[in-house]
Amino acid sequence: MLQIQDVCHRYAEHPVLKDVSLELGDGRIGCILGPSGCGKTTLLRCIAGFEPVFGGEIRTGDSLLSSAEHHVPPEQRRIGMVFQDYALFPHLTVTE
Repeated sequence: MLQIQDVCHRYAEHPVLKDVSLELGDGRIGCILGPSGCGKTTLLRCIAGFEPVFGGEIRTGDSLLSSAEHHVPPEQRRIGMVFQDYALFPHLTVTE
């Protein structure tokens, strides 16, 4: 189970996420919808561990992944993320 409780994130002094909470059960698929700039990608980056959280907690099962005092690195989370663009290797095919 993915549990997000009261998560907050900001860039410099600009708040992006404020007290975001969500629960997603094992085997469930979730969808985050909202207008451009509302924090969807930032929330996904926090879940994946690419961004810190400044308040609240992100957990999977009984494991704490992120809080203001604790951060499990992305490579230890067993969470994948597909980016919105192909900027990493635009010159390669899938096979390459």
